[in-house]
This record gives sequence, C-alpha cells and structure tokens, in this order.
Amino acid sequence: MCDIPGLISRLEAEDLARLREAGKEKPLEPGMIAAIDAAAGGPGEGRGYYVVSGSLYPVDAREYHLREDVAEAVLEAEGSSVGVTA
Repeated sequence: MCDIPGLISRLEAEDLARLREAGKEKPLEPGMIAAIDAAAGGPGEGRGYYVVSGSLYPVDAREYHLREDVAEAVLEAEGSSVGVTA
C-alpha cells in the first residue's frame, strides 16, 4: 500500500519542487525516479508511486509518470510545509 503523504514528506524540497514544475504530463527523469525510490525506502521501492505510460518495450524507452493520485497529492501539497526541509 502506498503512503503518499509519507512519500511527500520524505522527498527533498528541491525534488518536490521539480515534480510540481513537471506537472502531471511530463515523464519522470531518471533522477526523479531515484529520488522517489529513495523517499520510498531504497532502490525500486518507489514502484507503485509511478507507472509506465505507453509501451512497455523497448525497456530503455519506457516513460514513467507519477500515478494520477500521487501527482494530485504532490500538486496539492504546494504551499504547505509538507516535504519541505531546511
């Protein structure tokens, strides 16, 4: 089960800002996938917060996007202190 508020609170402020800037439509960059994985507990642990959009093959051309509910929560967290660290 995904803990969306927990994930948001564990993301670095700059990573959270980059996710907000990208919005719902832009594919996640590898660095953002790594940041989500780290906030979720380690390599690969963020699966479930992001999903493949489009074709699964070829593997190296997959586009990952935040899950719709995760993207909405990230955008809603804007302006709050959630996920913001000094």
